[in-house]
Amino acid sequence: MKKSLLMLAAAGLITATSCAKRPHRDNPAQADTEMAEPADSKPVNSVVKTLPATVRGADIMKAIAANYKGKVALIDFWATWCGPCRMAMRQIDEIKPALEEKGCVFVYVTNESSPQDTWAEMIKDISGEHYRLTEEQWDELCQQLNIPGIPSYLLLGKDGKTAYDNLSEGGYPGSEVLKNNIEVALTK
Repeated sequence: MKKSLLMLAAAGLITATSCAKRPHRDNPAQADTEMAEPADSKPVNSVVKTLPATVRGADIMKAIAANYKGKVALIDFWATWCGPCRMAMRQIDEIKPALEEKGCVFVYVTNESSPQDTWAEMIKDISGEHYRLTEEQWDELCQQLNIPGIPSYLLLGKDGKTAYDNLSEGGYPGSEVLKNNIEVALTK
């Protein structure tokens, strides 16, 4: 009985801190449109980056990472409908300005399950570089990186190699964990 209760509690904790993959919504009106609030009143520098739909498989992550060679980049895998993703963004906003000043680039990757209009409106308030992949690209990327749910994070060092990730477990690891790993990566 105790084992059953522990298993049930663990399953509840995992689902409460991350979002599983969600099917594509054809109706943007069904999307949750709560936005992450900027941490301060500075203008938000939000840049949309494109990745051709022809980029597939292992080339997807290579193409994204190539844009950050020589830089430290925190890649946040998220979706507009993911409550834990938006909550994590609000927490990251507290540490983001200082880390951006030190040279860290914040990169946000989502897919077509985030309706185009909702995504375009939300990213206006999310400083960083934004990619919106096709469903096929997203599925291939999640399979390649072993991402079972979102939010998930991948930190690339200046050498383009993984400096930190929580891809296989997902969920928000906490601002201190991210900040410490970013600061270490910035010194290398």
